[in-house]
Amino acid sequence: MEFMEVISKRRAIRKYKKDPIPEDKLQRLYQALRLAPSGNNRQPYRFIFVKDERVRREIVQRACHQDFLYDAPIIMVACCEPGRAFDTAIAVDHLVLAATNEGLGTCWVGWFDRDAVKEILGIERNMDVPILVPIGYPDESPPARPRKTLEELVKVM
Repeated sequence: MEFMEVISKRRAIRKYKKDPIPEDKLQRLYQALRLAPSGNNRQPYRFIFVKDERVRREIVQRACHQDFLYDAPIIMVACCEPGRAFDTAIAVDHLVLAATNEGLGTCWVGWFDRDAVKEILGIERNMDVPILVPIGYPDESPPARPRKTLEELVKVM
């Protein structure tokens, strides 16, 4: 896909097929995370790809019962050093756009019990968990949502 097409086709997906994601596609998602820029190239983050059904169900129970998370075959859990959520968001956006390019759907999820997810996954206490991202083949095609005009968003001086 051409890059601007990838950007324009990205949607928040909340319905997923149960189809597994081939390893070659996952490797490209991992590379997108690895190649993302970060301040001073510190790469102050780690990413956990949760495939196990039992563990995904536990996470969903701690994510305000957003059941669509469980429907995706993978939940990516982003972990980062405290105060480094900005760098982490850049990497996650690389992942989201790479997933769109691979024909996969994603959704940024920030409403969940962070301490419980850390406990479930054995994440160190000194790490933050800013975001969850379900990943899978979309089972819906939401329409594009309205956007502000360039004149409303951009000012050149």
